[in-house]
Parts: sequence; structure tokens; C-alpha cells
Amino acid sequence: MIARKILFAGLIFLNAFLLFRCNTLKPQMPAESYRGNLQKPQTSIINLYADLEVVRLERLINEHLDSILYQDTSFTDNGNDNLKLKAWKAGDVRLRFEENELGWELPARVTFQKGVKLFGYNVPYLNSWEYTGQIKLRYKTKLVVNRDWSIKTITSPDGYTWTKKPAVKIGGVDIPVTIVANLLLPGYLKSFSKQIDEICSSSFDFRGYAEKGWTMLFNPFKIPGDYNAWLSIMPYSVSLVPIQGSAGHIRIGAAITSDVMCLLDNLPSSGKVSALPFIQPLKAPSDTFKINLLTDIPYTTINRMIKQQVGDSTFVFGTRRIRFETFRVYGTNEKMAVETKVAGSINGTLYLTGVPYFHAEDTTLRIKDLKFDIKTRNLAIRSSKWLFNGKIERTITRSIAIPFNTNISGIEGQITHLIRHYPLGFGFELNGRLVRLSVSDLYLSPESVKANVVFSGNLSLGLTQPDNPGSTSKP
Repeated sequence: MIARKILFAGLIFLNAFLLFRCNTLKPQMPAESYRGNLQKPQTSIINLYADLEVVRLERLINEHLDSILYQDTSFTDNGNDNLKLKAWKAGDVRLRFEENELGWELPARVTFQKGVKLFGYNVPYLNSWEYTGQIKLRYKTKLVVNRDWSIKTITSPDGYTWTKKPAVKIGGVDIPVTIVANLLLPGYLKSFSKQIDEICSSSFDFRGYAEKGWTMLFNPFKIPGDYNAWLSIMPYSVSLVPIQGSAGHIRIGAAITSDVMCLLDNLPSSGKVSALPFIQPLKAPSDTFKINLLTDIPYTTINRMIKQQVGDSTFVFGTRRIRFETFRVYGTNEKMAVETKVAGSINGTLYLTGVPYFHAEDTTLRIKDLKFDIKTRNLAIRSSKWLFNGKIERTITRSIAIPFNTNISGIEGQITHLIRHYPLGFGFELNGRLVRLSVSDLYLSPESVKANVVFSGNLSLGLTQPDNPGSTSKP
């Protein structure tokens, strides 16, 4: 009898031991692994342009164009053409920009003298005829930016209109000879083109302005506001933007390809300024501008916030109860693993894995497809099948809505303020707008979840005072 009681007690103890053992879980943890560094930031295109008002160019032309436009004082030059010709400015040059060409209208007074030939020889002072008239000369100039940033102009005649028809004086009487003048004049119109090209090329030093703008981009910009945020730009190539003209302005520009980062807390060092590169062919016009903001959430923050949301709760599964005591998150094969120690109807450690993602509406880190890890499931399914009704996964999923450690909306507003007509000196200003926020990359590092938040929009670095490069005003 005593032996039977001892055996019975032993069986009860063994069952209790087995039951206890079955409710203490120690599954193998998912391997901790991380992808590595952040991928290359999304590329930005910054438009660098110089805006030249047509009236300013008009003023420069009129100041530098000689009053005497052309003068031929010999009957015997130009292949013995037996002709003298002189042209003066008779008013200001007027400019217009149409169809990517600069149009000119130049009022002039023209006097030319035609000699007489006798027996095939010039007799220049024998009954030579002198013609006088007033004319509006028209030219078209194409502006070309060379690979080395120099400006080349190609000017060609575009016709003329007599405002006072030429006449020859015979016996003190003006006799119109328009037909003769029209035959003589066209060959000399081309002579004015060279002088026009020289003035155009020298009046606008686009390379000088481009070098100043290029150098400025390497200096970090402090973003005004409550956050210690800096805009860092690293340009590396330039393409030509087609020359445009409208509303009395000529815009000569280039598209600068660059990486743009918004950095927090630490003043970034100025990038090593490289020489202004040669202009590359423009494959596709674009003004897409992207600011890459690298931000993160430390795992310690995530652990604490999950604990605050879930840690004091007791989950009831019928007659069973379970309490979460600790949480720890880490990376495993580009997923987030949640390790939690539990007590109650079961004791031990559980592992769940899911996919972290960025929730743009409230700029929080969240997780989807959170499930018990396969090794936890295989170990617990026989003794604790009641765990797998989805309640725990849903609760932890709801608890992971962790705000990133920066107020992204606030920074977005401050960047928007910064790039709206922000003067930099020497006539340059930043000008742009943001239109969209997204995340291009989110990954798990050994210490935190990192996200590359991308602000999209357009941005230009403009020169609004090209004929006053000495200005140094800043806000």
C-alpha cells in the first residue's frame, strides 16, 4: 500500500513536472542580421540660371555700340568696288527675344558715294553720285553656350526698311534712287554683324556667374527654425538647359545634378569644392528636386514605448492568463524581430517577426504582417495552441506606432520657408517649393531603425542681378 501511494505521488509529481516543462518555452531566437548602409540618396536636379532683362542688354548695347557703325573711305578697296559708304546710329537699338533668337532693330543714317568708270577705269572724282538716306537695319542673333561656359553669338542680317529713301543730289535736287541703293546695301549689312557679336559676348560673363553659383552650393545652409537642421548639397555634373525668353527676359541656365541631404544636430563640414565641370548634353529636361532627410528611431525607444503600451496588460485566453514582462526588438533578414519574455500560464520567451514601414500620414514607424516566428510556433503549437488566435499579434502591431525622433512636418515647413526667395549674396537666390513627402528607403541598423525621408519639389539657384556682380547683400 505504501509503495502504491509513493508511486501515485511520483506520477503526480512527474505530470506536474512535465506540465511545467511544457509551459516553459525557450525557442531558438531568429538570427540577428542587418542589411548594411543606407542606399545612395535620390538624385536632385538644381536649376542654375542667370536671368537677363532685355532692357538691360539693350542699355549695354547702346552704351557700347559706336556711333559710327561702318565706314568705307576708299573707292579702290574691296576689290575696286568704286564705292564709299558710311553708316551712323540714328537712334537707340531695340531688342526682342522670339523663338530662341534675339531680334535687333538698329536705326541708321547712311551715306554712300558711287564713282564713275571711264573706259573700264575708276574715275572716282568725276561726276560721282552721293546717296543719303535713313534706314532701320534688322538682325537676328542666336545665343550659344559652349561646353566651357563661354557665350557665343551668331548674328545674321534680317532685312531692312527705309525710313527715308535715299536720293542722289543733282543740281541741288534730290532724285530717289532706291533701286540702286537696295542693290548696293545688302553686301555691307554683314559687316555690322561682327561688331554686334563682340558686344554680346563681352556683355554677359556666364562662366563667371556659373562658377560663383557652383561654389556656393558646397556651403551648408542652416535651416531657420527650432531644429538644428542643415541643408547639404554635393553637386557633381552639369547639363545645359535650353535658352528661354519671355516677358522681356532671357534666361540662360544649366541643370546641376547633385545629392541633397538634410542633416540634424551637427553642422556638416563644407564639401571639397571641385572645379566647375564642362557642360554635358542634356538628356531630358527636369527640375525634380529631392531633399533626403536621414532620421531614425533607436531600439531602446521602441522597446520602452511597446512596454508602455503592452507591458502592464494581462491577456486572458479562457482559463489561461499571460503577462508580458520585457520587450526587445532587433533586425533579422530585413524584418523586425520582437523578443518578449512572458509569465503566467506559460513562461519563457516568445519571438515574433514582421515588416517595418513608414506611415507617411503621421510620420511614424509601424509594422505589418507580424507573426510568431516559425521556431516559436513549432515549439509551442503542441502545448500552447491557444496562443495562436491572432490576439497577441494584433495587440503588439497596434502598439508599434512610434514617431520618428524628429518633427518631420516641422522640418518640412522650415525647408519650404528657406527655399522661397532666399538671398545668398552676389545677386543669387534660392527659389523653390516642396510638393510631396515620401520614404525612399527604410532599414534596420544594429542600433536603430533608419529612414530616408524624401521631400520632393523643385529648386533653382538664380542670378537676378547679372550686371551688378558686386552686390553682397544677405538677409
